[in-house]
Amino acid sequence: MSIRNLDKIFEPHRVAVIGASDAPTSVGYTVLRNLVGSGFRGVVYPVNPKREAVQGIQAYKDIPSLPHAPDLAVICTPAPSVPELVRQCGEAGTMGLVIISAGFREIGAEGRKLEQMVRDEQRKFKGMRILGPNCLGIIVPGIHLNASFAAASPAKGNIGFISQSGALCTSVLDWALDEGIGFSYFVSVGNMLDVSMGDLIDYFGSATETRSIILYIESISEAREFMSAARAFARTKPIVAFKAGRFTESAQAAASHTGAMAGVDAVYEAAFQRAGIERIFQVEDMFDCAELLARQQPPKGDRLAIITNAGGPGVMTTDALIERNGKLANITDDTMKQLNDLLPICWSHGNPVDVLGDAPPDRFAKAVEIVLKDKEVDAVLVILTPQAMTDPTATAQAVGKAAAHAHKPVLAAWMGGRVVAEGMQIFNAAGIPSYNTPEKAVRAFMHLVSYARNLEILHETPKDMPLEFTLDRQRLRGVFDTILTEGEEILSENVSKAFLESYEIPVTKPLAARSADEAVEVSHR
Repeated sequence: MSIRNLDKIFEPHRVAVIGASDAPTSVGYTVLRNLVGSGFRGVVYPVNPKREAVQGIQAYKDIPSLPHAPDLAVICTPAPSVPELVRQCGEAGTMGLVIISAGFREIGAEGRKLEQMVRDEQRKFKGMRILGPNCLGIIVPGIHLNASFAAASPAKGNIGFISQSGALCTSVLDWALDEGIGFSYFVSVGNMLDVSMGDLIDYFGSATETRSIILYIESISEAREFMSAARAFARTKPIVAFKAGRFTESAQAAASHTGAMAGVDAVYEAAFQRAGIERIFQVEDMFDCAELLARQQPPKGDRLAIITNAGGPGVMTTDALIERNGKLANITDDTMKQLNDLLPICWSHGNPVDVLGDAPPDRFAKAVEIVLKDKEVDAVLVILTPQAMTDPTATAQAVGKAAAHAHKPVLAAWMGGRVVAEGMQIFNAAGIPSYNTPEKAVRAFMHLVSYARNLEILHETPKDMPLEFTLDRQRLRGVFDTILTEGEEILSENVSKAFLESYEIPVTKPLAARSADEAVEVSHR
């Protein structure tokens, strides 16, 4: 649809918790506790027909009893009650709904009917927006809004997080708190009956407080809308996606989880590249990648120069780089001459540049300055192993100054634990991505390379549609409407191929046979 009225969900002044409870094990208890405990400055209305007060706050028996129409209603009641509650919200003038309740299309045919009833009620009220159902809820740290049943509230930050898995949300929240990572928005979308990922990308992309967006995707229901939103904002705000359901078995698990088919992975891969989205394959890369892309300019190519104080890590890094299809930069003769003048005679005389184990901070820094100026180098990775004669903290400060005005990405791998911790903090403050292993640093660099390539694809102009191409859109729309009316969610092979043929896309022609002999005969046609 659009971002219309999403502010009712993400910037409410009055919030009703329908199904608020005093039972500590209930969702309604946790949602109300989080909403009040997070410091939300608006008005909170607990709705419970059996209580005069819930958690010490005056309660109301139903929505019509509320003194004012809430901007946002958070529904935590059993699924069969939801359609009627949606109707009551609409009649009261509430235009923002978060339906946490589960028991809809993810459970099968009966759930799909119930979800359709919710959709039918929503359509009666122009402008009503629904997030969910079957979701964890939403968190907006900037306004102290925690309308979820998560176990904790995250810190304020600049990452917009959108997930189809509520359980993953809780794990990510716990990890982010431990790592000190904050969010501008944190959203569990559930079944996406109305508000889609495309809507949220549009909304977060327009928000000044959001610098990058992370997506956990199992399926995409509104492909055109998703692609348009991603292409519009990927140029200025990096979008990082983790796509689950890559294989047949995991796709089936995704269908049982959210009630949506995961789709062919190759299609998603191509779509992400075309939309400028950087794809990750490990959950641990989520925040590193989002932060990296938001803070570092994309490199012009994949040629990496490695500067290290130990030979072994240089070899490890080269292996990791080549394995991921990166390239070792070919250092120019002029750069080699400058390094010969700077470094001891026994340095490596090539890339990786081994500045030797006794390298003081100024030797490291000067080598970084020289290599950054080389026109054959697209980025620099600096590696330090803590040895008796090294000072990881002072070296980090020196490298940070040397890289301060660089127009190329600089990454650091400070190998170790306690001894290098302060140096890592210095890099973080200077905006230089730092890692505790060279392999992680290389993985990060290749994300930068991939993102740069995706941005190039994003700026390419698609080929024009053939002038002779014609399409009976009205007929196709009629077929789709009939399928939707009948409640079908997956197109048959014949219908799918008929649609593809309508767009002049070649398809194979299936022919039916009722016996082996008939199959042989059909095969010769």
